[in-house]
Amino acid sequence: MARPTKEEARDTRRLILDAALDLFSEGGFAGTSMRQIARAVGVRESALYHHFPSKAAIFEALLAEMGPGRSEHLESLDLDAMLREGPEPLLRSIARFMIEGWATPHEQKFVRMLMAEGPRLKDAGQVHSSVMASRGRLGGLFAELARRGAIRPGDFELYAIEFMGPMLMMRLMYLVLAGGTPDVERLLERVDAHVHHFCESVKVGEAMTVKSVSRRRS
Repeated sequence: MARPTKEEARDTRRLILDAALDLFSEGGFAGTSMRQIARAVGVRESALYHHFPSKAAIFEALLAEMGPGRSEHLESLDLDAMLREGPEPLLRSIARFMIEGWATPHEQKFVRMLMAEGPRLKDAGQVHSSVMASRGRLGGLFAELARRGAIRPGDFELYAIEFMGPMLMMRLMYLVLAGGTPDVERLLERVDAHVHHFCESVKVGEAMTVKSVSRRRS
């Protein structure tokens, strides 16, 4: 039998992660076996170990993929282009990017998994490390915005908390606990209002706008 290609291996890994997420979100980590995951994927149990050494490794891969990895796009933003009209369009774009991800069925399963496994994750420190990584990236973005004169200097870790706190609350209200089909449009309206309010609280003084700072630097 020919060895699977790299593309086939990637596809199988994706199927394993998707099947595990379905099962973890329904029956929890302890209530899911490697045999059940293999059955859901349609492969032998031994085939799972070609991709992951254990069930815990599958769980950790899901956390890495849907936790801090989601915030990596902050490091690739074209700030020069996105700040031409000030920080609000940039931060609104970031907030909407998060909402689009949170509103997917895949993400809803992930949240259910986290809620079911909260105590175990807390003991292992996995959620804490994921949150810290995301908060660190967002705080770094605010520090860069302040360096460019787009927002006023301050406690950038606190800025990250102030920006994300209301969004996480709205996520819980509109996407996790709400019954029926999520009202994403209503949520986006709320998020846009939150971003505007946040930008008003961190904006620079009238004498120090992004454009005036750019002129002084040139």
